[in-house]
Amino acid sequence: MDWLKLGVAAVLATQLVACSSPKVVRVPAPLIEMSSPYQAHKDWQLQVDGFKYSDSEGLYFAKGEDTIYFGVPSGNITKALTQPQGRWTDQVVWQKKLNEPVVSGPTLYDDLLIIGTSKAHVMALSQKDGHIVWQTPVSSEVLSRAIVVEGQAYVRTVDGKLYSVNATSGKINWVVEHQLPNLSLRGIAPVTYDEGTLYVGWESGKVEALDAATGERRWQVQVIIPKGRTDLERMVDIQAALIMKGGRLFVLGYQGKLVALNPENGNLYWAKDISGFRDFLIDQQALYIVDEDDIVYAIDYVNGTQLWKQDRFKYRQLADPVFYGTNQILLADDLGYIHWIDKIDGTAVARVEVGSEYGTSDRIVRVNVAGKRIYVQDNDGFNTAYTIQPSDWYEFNHPEDPLGIIEQKDTP
Repeated sequence: MDWLKLGVAAVLATQLVACSSPKVVRVPAPLIEMSSPYQAHKDWQLQVDGFKYSDSEGLYFAKGEDTIYFGVPSGNITKALTQPQGRWTDQVVWQKKLNEPVVSGPTLYDDLLIIGTSKAHVMALSQKDGHIVWQTPVSSEVLSRAIVVEGQAYVRTVDGKLYSVNATSGKINWVVEHQLPNLSLRGIAPVTYDEGTLYVGWESGKVEALDAATGERRWQVQVIIPKGRTDLERMVDIQAALIMKGGRLFVLGYQGKLVALNPENGNLYWAKDISGFRDFLIDQQALYIVDEDDIVYAIDYVNGTQLWKQDRFKYRQLADPVFYGTNQILLADDLGYIHWIDKIDGTAVARVEVGSEYGTSDRIVRVNVAGKRIYVQDNDGFNTAYTIQPSDWYEFNHPEDPLGIIEQKDTP
């Protein structure tokens, strides 16, 4: 019943009406007036092709030493220089238009760029010029970005299969299959690898540990139990990437829980009632989670205690959170804004509008951070590099520079 697959953003917004449910109205939380210490300087911008937001879950930036790669569902793959060059022809090293839509990747491996397509192919392109080195047919749409470890690329397809593919030759090593529910979110979490074991979160709410060399099962546990009478109510996707930290495996499920498991046997350490589908973050202090209502939490990863909760961004359809520096988390919303919050207490510390102010779409798909520079992709096909600088307000009111950002300012 692949036709029942729904886009993530649609599921959480107006298209929740799919199964004759009452229309759910989600009003984004209004922005509270603030004087931001940051402003965004546009270094360069490349527009490729626009796409549906629901086709963006598997798309990521991939960075080389002085280059960055990105793809869009139309099939365009672009290699660009990270430093501003002034002209499009100088900024773009090469651009390759494939004959089928790109829905996952790219992932860098040696001199290759690995992507997945909606026409059931895993492909490797040359980083040098973008030509196709190999392409391997699989059973269906490749929605998870490839994870490459020890020369093996692991990808997942929309029909519930996990493939191990030789990253150099494209030869399939093994395939495992998992029975899927009738209805699930559109998007698939990549596998997590640790010391010879693959950990997979399935749309059924189960977590499975597999031998990375053979695909043989080591253990499987039902982390989230489907409840309700309709397929919509029983959706328990594990779409956020699993994280290994401190000898624990952390799992976040939609309409489910945040759990910490023993990676040796799948036994439960603790569980907390938080439902989400976005990738989450972890450091030495906490897990940082965005739930399905766009409420942000910091959770002690040892015992599951809530450290703080921030609901200022409720229903603003946040993208995956990313770390910014050592003390902040960056959050991009669906209304063209980028927000910074403090990791210690969750307070909002800065905000920059990069949507209509810069002539781009408000719907931010992906953000990548590299020092003071951030790369932003939106669903109108704009891929933009910004340098984050101290705002005029901050420089005027804080010449002593308590945040330490004036002297660190990057000049493009």
